Formats: sequence, C-alpha cells, structure tokens
Amino acid sequence: MIEKTFRCIYILILLILFAFTFSANAQSDLIENPAATPVQRDGDWWNNRHKTIVDRLDSNPELILVGNSIFHTLEEEDRKEVWTKYLDRYRTVDMGISGDRTENVIWRIENGTLEGINPKVAVVLIGTNNTDGNHYLNISTPTELAEGIYKICNLINEKLPETEILLMGILPYGYNPNHRDNINKATNKLIASFPKKNPKIHYINIGSKYVDENGKIKKELMPDYLHPNAEGHLIMFEALDADIQKLMKQ
Repeated sequence: MIEKTFRCIYILILLILFAFTFSANAQSDLIENPAATPVQRDGDWWNNRHKTIVDRLDSNPELILVGNSIFHTLEEEDRKEVWTKYLDRYRTVDMGISGDRTENVIWRIENGTLEGINPKVAVVLIGTNNTDGNHYLNISTPTELAEGIYKICNLINEKLPETEILLMGILPYGYNPNHRDNINKATNKLIASFPKKNPKIHYINIGSKYVDENGKIKKELMPDYLHPNAEGHLIMFEALDADIQKLMKQ
C-alpha cells in the first residue's frame, strides 16, 4: 500500500513538472522580441523625417541607405564630398533617422519607405541604438538584435526581391572596452552568417577602419566614439565602394 502511494505521488510530481515546463515554453513562445516588433516613434520631427524620406522616392534611386544617425548625418553640410564621390551617381536616397532602433526601421519599412521603388542595392547599418542603455530603457541581447536585423533584411527582400542587400556590421563604440560594444560585437558574429540564409544578403564589417593598432577608436574619425565625421564617412564609402559597384552589376 505504501509503495503504491509513493508511486502515485511520484507520477503526480512528474505530471506537475511536465505541466510547468510546457506552460513556461508556451509563454516564452508568446513573448515578442522587442527588436523585431514594429514601433512608431513619438514626435512630429520623426514623422516629418519619415515623410521626407517617402517623398524622395520619386527620384527612382539605384541605392538606398537604411539606418540611423550614422546615415542621417550624411546630410550635414560638410558631407558633400561623400555624395559627389560615391552617392550622387546612384541617385541615392538616405533613409537614416537619428536615434532609430531596429523596431523603428521595421515600422518605417512597413509604412511606405520602400514603396514604388526598385533599387539595385540597399545598404543596411542598424543596431547600435538597441544596445544603448543611456537613452533607452530596453537593451537588446545579441540574439534579439540579430533577429531584428534579419527581419529588416527579410522585409527588404520581400518588398524588393531584385535588390541586393549589403549588410554592414555594427561599428565600434566607445574609447574603452564597454558592455554596449561587447553586445554589438557579439551581434556582428551572428549577422555575419546571414548570407548563408539568404543569398541576397552580403555582409561586410568595416569596423577596423575606425580603430588603431590597440583597438581604440580613432577620435579623428569618430569624435564622439560613435558617429563618423566627414573624413570618417569618406573612409566608410571608400571601403564600401567596390562591393556596391559589384552588386550594382548583379
């Protein structure tokens, strides 16, 4: 009798553990990845910038730049040489918006950014704001961020199936080693494998252009250790030029 009772208790414990595990997994599956969920930002300036980008699509661009402030700052007065040397020839549309994270770019793509165009190449550089704990409450993990970046690439591929995607590794951040830069580097390792999942994606990491032999960011190229200045942008598109030209011919 005692043995039978213990056997029943044992089976009951196993059933409880199974139910708990199943429930936990089900809840986990229901949790959305914030980095891959579309989010519209607040503020008239952001919505006006989004509208400005959409209005530029009439130019029939061969090249689009999808990203955040690192592309947005290409529109500063001292970046004209970058356009003259590398961008004007492709009727390039700059789709960068300062402060954008992956979720904001996803919202923009789903709300008109890519409508009515058929560019040959899309350069994508996004992710560093997802790991910024100073200005945002939520910090993405490398896996979350990689999933958000892949969703962007996948959406571009769905809306623009003939467009080649040149995916850039997230640029280095900070003068000294830091948690944000470590997440970015871990994310780069994950997104470097995306070309194996989709042949329309081509990965390039030019982060080494901005650091010295000791791995420290060159302040003369990134004065705030995040954004390339005019010289830094010239170096960026010099490094991308051969790949862009090659993809233009595919």
